[in-house]
Amino acid sequence: MRIVTYNFLRAGSLKRCGHWSRVIRNLKPDLVLAQECRPPQSSPGERLRHDQRDAFAWQSAGSRSWGSGLFARSAALVPIAIPDYDGWVVGGEIRNTSWSERPLIVFSVHGPVGERGYIRTMQHILDRIALLRDRADLVLGGDFNVAVGYRQPRERIRILRGERDVLDRLANEFDLVSCWQAANPDRPLAQTLRWMGNPSAPYHCDGIFVPRSWLPRLKSCRVVRGSRWSQLSDHNPVVADFRAARIGR
Repeated sequence: MRIVTYNFLRAGSLKRCGHWSRVIRNLKPDLVLAQECRPPQSSPGERLRHDQRDAFAWQSAGSRSWGSGLFARSAALVPIAIPDYDGWVVGGEIRNTSWSERPLIVFSVHGPVGERGYIRTMQHILDRIALLRDRADLVLGGDFNVAVGYRQPRERIRILRGERDVLDRLANEFDLVSCWQAANPDRPLAQTLRWMGNPSAPYHCDGIFVPRSWLPRLKSCRVVRGSRWSQLSDHNPVVADFRAARIGR
């Protein structure tokens, strides 16, 4: 099983197009959690059309032309709305797969600044999602707009106390772990965002969180780089690979 999360950057343009095609063709994901995207049929210069056997969900973020989306290969999706965050948090229960031993709920998350800033808004999103955590295995992925991994003292960017509180809550209350940090222990956080104001700073705001019980299945997690990806977005895709779940043991 392969999960990819990727922020398309304002849904692309006629000169900066083909995000869906590149992700599906080059990364061969089973599950894509996309932010600042449009459906393929509404994306400039995009030829990809997903198969009818695949699940796809998308909502615009308010009045914006872009929003968040979820693609699941050869699966069914029962949508679950997160009140107040339509288009920022999109997903639901994934069915007809062998990806998890339990029911599986997945959300593509794009953290808005809200009225109280990114950190408090993310905590409010987690308040809403917390109502679902006992029903199923929960997977969250996307552009959280806060750090999605603990930083070491020697790293040039400091982790904020509020960011640490979010990570502690994901770990302790939700029992979720960052795939990148779990697969790359004791390493400085990899850059996932090349912010135009400081493109060399190793911002790490894009990530994938999975149940702690999945850790024995986690094979790898990497940040995809390269000039072709850099031309599409100021974010880099994050890819996590898992061994198959052992259903019905």
